[in-house]
Formats: sequence, C-alpha cells, structure tokens
Amino acid sequence: MKTPFDTVLRMRRREIDRTRIAIHMETTRLTELDQQSRALEEELAREYEVCAQSWASSAEAFVRRRMAQQADLVAQRVAVSEEIGRLRREAVDAYGSQHVLENAAEAFRDDHRRQQSRAEQRETDDLCAARVVPATRTRTKPTIPQLTAR
Repeated sequence: MKTPFDTVLRMRRREIDRTRIAIHMETTRLTELDQQSRALEEELAREYEVCAQSWASSAEAFVRRRMAQQADLVAQRVAVSEEIGRLRREAVDAYGSQHVLENAAEAFRDDHRRQQSRAEQRETDDLCAARVVPATRTRTKPTIPQLTAR
C-alpha cells in the first residue's frame, strides 16, 4: 500500500546509498594514501642506507623532496579522515531520519487497516440489523374477548 511517506523514504534510501558509496571511496583513498606513505618511507630508508655507504654522494635534495611529499601525504590523509568523519555523521543522520519515516509509514498503514476494519464491521453490523425484522409487522384486527354467560 502506498503512503504519503514513500517518496521521501525512497529519496532517503538513495541518499544513504550515495553516502555509503562516498564513504567507501574515501576509505579506499585513505588506504591508497597509507600505501603511498609506506612506500615513501621505504624509499627514504633505502636512500639513507646508500648515502651512509658513500660519503661522496649527497642526498639532501632528494630527502627534502621526499619529506615534502611525505608532508603532503599527511595533509591529504588528515583531509580524507575529516571527510570520512563528516560522511559518517551524515550517514547516521540519514539512517535516523529513514527510521523515523519507516515508522511513520507503518503507522499510516496500521491506521488505514484499522479504518478499513471499522468500516467492514459497521457494514456487517448494518447487514445483521437489516436481517432482523420484527416477527409481526402486519396489522390484524384486534380481537375482543368473549365473556361467557352463566
């Protein structure tokens, strides 16, 4: 049965789906940033080892560039984490409003069923009352009691 809440409920479900997809995308992005950060740390460790073995080579420019990349990755990670937090709060609100709408739709359906049940009962009562017809509805002449003489 359709309710006045169905359209809003459908829109809310779509919004929840979009939010769920956005959270998944941001979580995937966060995982990629973590992988890039680990790869950068490993590359820096290898470069430090190479520089430690050779006193003639300088890796200062390389290290500065990698450290700047590391700082950029940390800033991106913070931004993505904040976005995930915002999306999760949005999802909690959307789930809450969806629950309220589902309860309202169910209450509407229950009320409609009660009204139908009452209407059916009234109809049944009316039909039963119509079937019960008084037994003597026809008019007969009144009879005068006869007195016997003694």
